[in-house]
Amino acid sequence: MSFRFCLTLVLLSVIAVPSFAQTAAEDERDQREFGLPTDEWYRPRMTLNFGYRILSSGINVQFGNLGSVASIREIVPATQGNVSRRYDNGSVLADSPRLNETDGNGTQTSTPGGRYTYSELQGDGSSLLVLDGVSYTAGQTRAWEYRTDSQIVAGHAAMSIYSATGEGASAAKDEGLNGGVELSLEREMGKVGRLQWSFAAGVALNSMTAKTSGTVSSTLNTYTDYFQLNGPTPTGVKGGPSFTDLVRPDTTIAASGFETTTPLQIIPNALLTTNTSTVGGATVNGNWELTGAYFLLRVGPTLRTQLTERLGISLGAGVAGAFAGSRYSVIETLDLPDDLEDIVEDRHSNESKFLTGFYADLNVEWRANERTGLFAGVGMQQLGGYDQTVAGRTAKIDIGSAVGVRGGLSIKF
Repeated sequence: MSFRFCLTLVLLSVIAVPSFAQTAAEDERDQREFGLPTDEWYRPRMTLNFGYRILSSGINVQFGNLGSVASIREIVPATQGNVSRRYDNGSVLADSPRLNETDGNGTQTSTPGGRYTYSELQGDGSSLLVLDGVSYTAGQTRAWEYRTDSQIVAGHAAMSIYSATGEGASAAKDEGLNGGVELSLEREMGKVGRLQWSFAAGVALNSMTAKTSGTVSSTLNTYTDYFQLNGPTPTGVKGGPSFTDLVRPDTTIAASGFETTTPLQIIPNALLTTNTSTVGGATVNGNWELTGAYFLLRVGPTLRTQLTERLGISLGAGVAGAFAGSRYSVIETLDLPDDLEDIVEDRHSNESKFLTGFYADLNVEWRANERTGLFAGVGMQQLGGYDQTVAGRTAKIDIGSAVGVRGGLSIKF
């Protein structure tokens, strides 16, 4: 609720009052014209109040257990055999014979572990060599890639999957000023001396917003598989398949016709697989946000006295309950080593709770006539809090105690 909106409500209230205004003399004249005796004149006992309120503080949120970013990759164990595996710093994909190294029935015609050639028929009936390739070999793959030279270790390609585990990092956010609207209905019950007392029931609506960002330190988890190279370390390219130009016997060139791929063992060496955790080894950048609203219900007595014919004060207090609903959103980014693409986790959850508490108001009232007026004053409320979680992260939401100003329009009927 913005200050501009609250100011608009006040202006509308001020504009509306003259349309209802009527002096006491005019009121008596109207009653005489109806010919009603004084003791039979109707006196309004119900009051409808509509206005705004600006609280000194909104919600306080304590975000906790931050910095846990799950892996976006699936760990595929060696026992699953000849299947594709993807990592944060590369991939090892399942392979099969190419169309030009099989017969019409799909049977492999190339020699496993060797090379094969492929020629195309020309219009004059001659054949033209277009490919000198590496044969498919069961248990190996020609379709793989890695990102950095440091991944080639002792004739193996190291492929890693990363994640981060939080180390209890937290962040806090106070909402600050918070505006809302309110509506209440009062029923005059009686008088005690110069004090008039009534029973009031009302509702109010306030938004909830708390957002913060920052960087936290987490534990870096690294899962690494090692795949054996079946040939020399690739040069110029990182993985395969890779090709260079083919020089035919007649010295003509077949562009990208000679395959230089170094096949990779398709199944990782289970004895070499590692899974390590480095405390403080990960940096996680995060944005944490909680948004929502709460609908306040309140009931209680009100005491009122007139200082002058038009000016009075009132004091109200009672119990309150609030239906609160919120959305907890988290965007955390794990910075990976070796300039790899960062892992981004975007999660959210929704929560609703009913909270209890109490309220108190002190107001100054100005009566334009018997039926309409303006009020302004101060108020306070006390409500509880609740917890919300998303993917292991926590948020302690405290509406708590707040004081503020209120004002608006009153209509008696």
